[in-house]
Amino acid sequence: MSPKTAIQNKELRRASIQKIKDAAFLLMAKNGYESTSIAQIANEAGVSKGLLYNYFDSKRALLQSLIEQAFETGDAIVSELVSDEPGKTIEAMFTWFFKDLKMNADTWKLITQLALQVDKYEFVKKIIKDKMNGYVEILKSLLGDLGYKNPELESMIIFAIMDGIGVEYLILKEEYPLDEMEKFLINKYCG
Repeated sequence: MSPKTAIQNKELRRASIQKIKDAAFLLMAKNGYESTSIAQIANEAGVSKGLLYNYFDSKRALLQSLIEQAFETGDAIVSELVSDEPGKTIEAMFTWFFKDLKMNADTWKLITQLALQVDKYEFVKKIIKDKMNGYVEILKSLLGDLGYKNPELESMIIFAIMDGIGVEYLILKEEYPLDEMEKFLINKYCG
């Protein structure tokens, strides 16, 4: 058997890291961060603890990587949604949020759990705060273009509403009128 090429080794490394992240996310979303051990993550990923520690210094570093990856994905999606028409951009953002909340409820659940424990996870607070400030700026600009008198506060209200919707949906699941809320927000801000 011939030795692996640098490209093959890089792909194996990438695949191992992703397996670890997927396992960590699954377990942390299901059991919570505190209740998930490195041993459980390694077992779920099918790797040794040593290999896991080769890629991540600690469970905290792994969690930070998961959160950063989630927000990077969100950033890429938001940048694709921005158009020359502020109303259509806001509508696309609402549509994406509601769709993602349904499809990736576990991601929202984990981020919500961590966000509600900001005193324990200062690094989570910093990541969320930085990202939210960026999203508020985007929405503020769009609302300003639409003529809202105080677009900064209006954008903060929208995010507070979306946070509340997210929490209520995570608690009530199918009992929550998610589709109706989506239509309501689109009509209110884009209609």
